[in-house]
Amino acid sequence: MRPVIACLGAMALIAPAPPGVAQAASTYTTAAAAVEPQQEVPELDAPGAEQPVTFPPDRRTRPSPGTYVFTAPRHTRITRLEMNCRPPCAEAIATDGSTATVRTPPGRWRWSLPVRVWLQAGLNAPVPRARYSGSLTVDGERQPLDVIITEGRPGLFGIVRADTPDNSGALVSAVTPGGPADQAGIRAGDVIVSFNGKTVTNAREQRAARMAVRGGATVPVTYRRPDGSVRTTEVTLADAPPGTPA
Repeated sequence: MRPVIACLGAMALIAPAPPGVAQAASTYTTAAAAVEPQQEVPELDAPGAEQPVTFPPDRRTRPSPGTYVFTAPRHTRITRLEMNCRPPCAEAIATDGSTATVRTPPGRWRWSLPVRVWLQAGLNAPVPRARYSGSLTVDGERQPLDVIITEGRPGLFGIVRADTPDNSGALVSAVTPGGPADQAGIRAGDVIVSFNGKTVTNAREQRAARMAVRGGATVPVTYRRPDGSVRTTEVTLADAPPGTPA
């Protein structure tokens, strides 16, 4: 008796032979080729719409359960998968979208059609255009999962800054009414000592740290009050209209 082959869309499931029946040698072969690389590198805006990364099939037959593990590139999250398994594969996407795991149904299986993972870039991506890598691992074999995140515009903080005499931070000499710093409770006379996790010792360093953050992103800011107390708050930078000086 020969084993039954059931079509799974992206995979073809080869059901095991009944107990006591020998498995034909030709039904399970392992090709020498590795998992195929992705077909394109999408460009993601941050924020912006989700886009797919497509991996073509390697058409290899493997023992089950088969496992796909997707790891999202930095500053992106996995939003959904397109596996087209019939019967369904077991899919699990992490709450934060950092990883996704897919397990094929029991029985030998063949990856026969493309699979897609959909990614979305977050506002935490740095301002410059850059390429970031995650991975797809299929039963221990790995391929890079790459995206390009497009250039953004630095967000606005809403202060006038100055150096401190002892290089202990960036002095806030004025605050834009209703701006991000004002809404976060920062006042004139405060001293910024850390911005988005980067230590600040003068006005230039505070500006450089702010220039690396996109408008709309929320970052931690630590500052020292005139009475010497130190506080940390979250500040959401404002979008800068085109033509606004940096």
